[in-house]
Order: sequence, then structure tokens, then C-alpha cells
Amino acid sequence: MDLTIVRHSMSTDNNSGRISGARSDVNLSDEGIAYAKKVSAAYDWHQFDQVFSSPMKRAQQTTQILVGKDTPIEYDARLKELDFGDWDGQVEAEIFKQYPQAFVHLGMLKNNYVDYVPSAESYAHLIQRAGDFLEELKQNHDDQSILVVCHGMTTRALLAAAFSNDIANFGTVDNVSLSHLHFDGSNQFPPRMDSYNQSVV
Repeated sequence: MDLTIVRHSMSTDNNSGRISGARSDVNLSDEGIAYAKKVSAAYDWHQFDQVFSSPMKRAQQTTQILVGKDTPIEYDARLKELDFGDWDGQVEAEIFKQYPQAFVHLGMLKNNYVDYVPSAESYAHLIQRAGDFLEELKQNHDDQSILVVCHGMTTRALLAAAFSNDIANFGTVDNVSLSHLHFDGSNQFPPRMDSYNQSVV
């Protein structure tokens, strides 16, 4: 199975400095729509056998721009962004001032950030739902080329699940960047990463 994972284009939250997770179901910004259209014209988005997307608006809009409205798209809730709980929609700089102990030096939230915001989803749960989605793909689409459009943290969770690794070991992914993985169905599906955070334009 060949798997291409794409992060959505720029949303109205991306340039506002806000924490944007599963509870912030915002649209693409005008800039994000224009950029998605530019990327759509620069790559063959019709090469895939199956297209999956997060049901969140920013991912839906990106997917529809990339593949066109006539291409069937399957929306799966397991591809939603991490749920940051009560921090969702808040200004990240203000959260950092109040809870600096919840962040690592690069601005990434620590694995135990849920100790400070109990309403949030843990990294472990995000990786579990991403892993469940991956296992279903391998069972049902082992000889196909798959496109998945989702979110930054979800992309990292899919990779963490694929490689049985820590989510912190995968860096930030850019908007509408591509990460390519291959799973060898003839050999119990060991993953191979062909590219990570690849820019199209």
C-alpha cells in the first residue's frame, strides 16, 4: 500500500497564534484557499485509488480543492485534529505564560500536557485512533494508492503509529505538504518512509 498524507491548507486560525484543534472547526482562510488551488494545479491528485479526509471544515475544503468535487471522498472522524480541550481556540502565547511547564523548549506540548487541561485528548489516544485507521487501511486497501488529508498533529500521530514511535520524534508539518509511506503487504506491512513534509510548489 502506498500512503500519501497531506496536511490541510492555511485556516483562519493558523496565522492568529491560536491553538487550533478538534473543537476549532474553522474554515480555510482566503490565503489557504488560494494556496490549495496553486498546489492542486502542480501535482497529479487523480492518481489515487481512494481518498480519505478528516471531516473538519479546513480538511474537507482542502481535499475538495485538491481532488475536485467529482472525486469520491470518504470522511473519517479518526482523522480529526487532536482535541486540546479547554485550550482549543485560546492564544498559545497566553497558555504558555500560564503553563510553561506543559511545553518543551521547541513549543511542542509535553506528553503530560493533559495534567494541566484534563478536558483534552492525550497523545496516546490520538495515536491509538490513528493506528486503528491505519490498520483498517492495511486490511482493506493493501494493494492500493491512498490519499489522506488531515491535520498537523494527526499526521504526526499516523507516523508515530506506523513506526511505533514517539509523536515528538516527528517534526512540524507545513500546510499542504506531503509525506509518503509504503507498506509491504507481502511482508506483514513494515512501513518505509519515502518522504516527509515535502513541498509541492
